[in-house]
Amino acid sequence: MATDDPITVFVVQEFRLRAAGDGAAAARIVAASPSGIEPSIPLLTSIEDRRDVATVRALHAGEPSETGAVKRAHLDHLVSSWAPPKLYGPRVTERSQSPPRSFRLAVTESGINAGGAPLTVSDESGENGGTSRPIGLVWIGAPVGTHAGLLVLLGGYDEPQPVEGNSTRWPLPLSHDLGVRIYENTLT
Repeated sequence: MATDDPITVFVVQEFRLRAAGDGAAAARIVAASPSGIEPSIPLLTSIEDRRDVATVRALHAGEPSETGAVKRAHLDHLVSSWAPPKLYGPRVTERSQSPPRSFRLAVTESGINAGGAPLTVSDESGENGGTSRPIGLVWIGAPVGTHAGLLVLLGGYDEPQPVEGNSTRWPLPLSHDLGVRIYENTLT
């Protein structure tokens, strides 16, 4: 969906919960926080350790960033450690009119991003060579201030999966060893 006021930056906030059982309370706080122009992204949980979680926000020019500080203040009693927020410049910012129900996020600091024009998503051939799943949101960003790294957020229409055994759905179960942190929203 094109807009006259494009996304200028993605903000990723990764943090570690005091206990894995704090995930539901943290998810409620994130869901109740103001989202801004872009739709709210739910709390995302690491596929490797349920105590590691992340939030993602997309900001437009002139949009206030203090909502992140407010959210952080509300979450602080549940959090054992905060990573510094990371900023990503948008490369792909596509979404449908109907909001996705589930999200998957991959973040890495490895790989080299060559400069160039922002990418656009299209499949004019009508052939995708694999199983078709409707995607409602695609955000891809390159880190601000470095040429290494990538953020990929996909929003789909499948329901969030139960916590038990959901990591087997990912093709990279050893993502941490590969330098990729993978998160998804899960039912708790």
